[in-house]
Parts: sequence; structure tokens; C-alpha cells
Amino acid sequence: MTKEQAQRIGQLIATARRNRSWSLRRLSMETGYTFSWHARLERGEYAKPAPEKLRRVTEVLGMDPERIDRIVKGMMSDGLPGMRTYFRAKYELSQEDIDVVERTVEEIQRKHKDTER
Repeated sequence: MTKEQAQRIGQLIATARRNRSWSLRRLSMETGYTFSWHARLERGEYAKPAPEKLRRVTEVLGMDPERIDRIVKGMMSDGLPGMRTYFRAKYELSQEDIDVVERTVEEIQRKHKDTER
């Protein structure tokens, strides 16, 4: 990741944290990561932050992980939670609703696989 990308991510996270009126210490308590790690992340000092750590920060702050993934051009994609976890956390869907979403996505994936042949 470039220095500019790291700084953009840091700004996004700092903004999301401030929007919740949280201090860095509060964010540290919520994620389980150190105060200094969060401070360095927000200053854009990490060229290669661990995707799972970034994912955890976005989850705690209620951010869409895709915003960060767009900045780092897919670096986080492999570390994203599964569809069931994502929809339950992001949209507070019931198990039944999540089942419907999963079936719908599977159907769409099957259609695309069939058209690729």
C-alpha cells in the first residue's frame, strides 16, 4: 500500500471513530488492539496493516469494509467475514432472511458460472 493509501485509510478510520465520539483508548478497548497501534494506523504509518486487524476495526466502528478495500485495491477481500456474519452484523437480519440472501447469491453465482462455459 502506498503512503497516500495508508493516510486515506487512517483518515477514514479517524473520522468514523470521531463520529461515534470515541477516543483512541475506547477504540483500543473495543478492538483489543493497543492505543499506539490505532494511533499509528490513523496517522497512516502502516504500509501493510494486517487485513484481519483492519476488518476488526471496520466491524467495531460499523464501517463498510468495502470502503477500505477500494482504497487498497482488494487487499482486505480475503480477510472479510462470511456472508452470513456480514449480513447479520451489518443489517441485523434474521436467520431466515440471511438464508434467503445466501440462496439468492448462490443462484446468481450458478447463473454466472453457466454463462461462462
